[in-house]
Amino acid sequence: MRISGLRAAALAAGLLWVCTACVSPGGPAAVVDQSELVGAWSSPTGAHLYLGADRTMSGTSMKKGLLGGTHCPDVVAGRWIFFTAPNEHGGSFGDETLTSGDTIALDMDAEDDPCLLSALIREDDKGVSLCLVEDPDSDCSAEELLRKEPDRA
Repeated sequence: MRISGLRAAALAAGLLWVCTACVSPGGPAAVVDQSELVGAWSSPTGAHLYLGADRTMSGTSMKKGLLGGTHCPDVVAGRWIFFTAPNEHGGSFGDETLTSGDTIALDMDAEDDPCLLSALIREDDKGVSLCLVEDPDSDCSAEELLRKEPDRA
């Protein structure tokens, strides 16, 4: 059975659309050096995060950069560290000695409001982005992605 040229083109276009629809906003995971993360980050929705070279971090309007239903505070302060690559059981953990990776843990100082937040590091044609998640198996919309702000001179 032969498929006409028009049907074949329509099928190919449909498959291409399905494949591009599966790509995560921000692109695939990207391994970056810590120096690439240092600085101010923000989302189109108004979330702001600052990652310091000394591994300190602070953020405001954080709920605007997270999926709905989060219990994390809106203003945060603490430290950030890279996660290890997943082990044979799929688990990973924060390691202060790592200087690069594709996921970071945001460790909040607030003892009364425990929040386990990670930033999935992505890269697309717009550059590196951070996807803030409580569950590493979840994802962000394009509006929730944090992009690095230009350095101010």
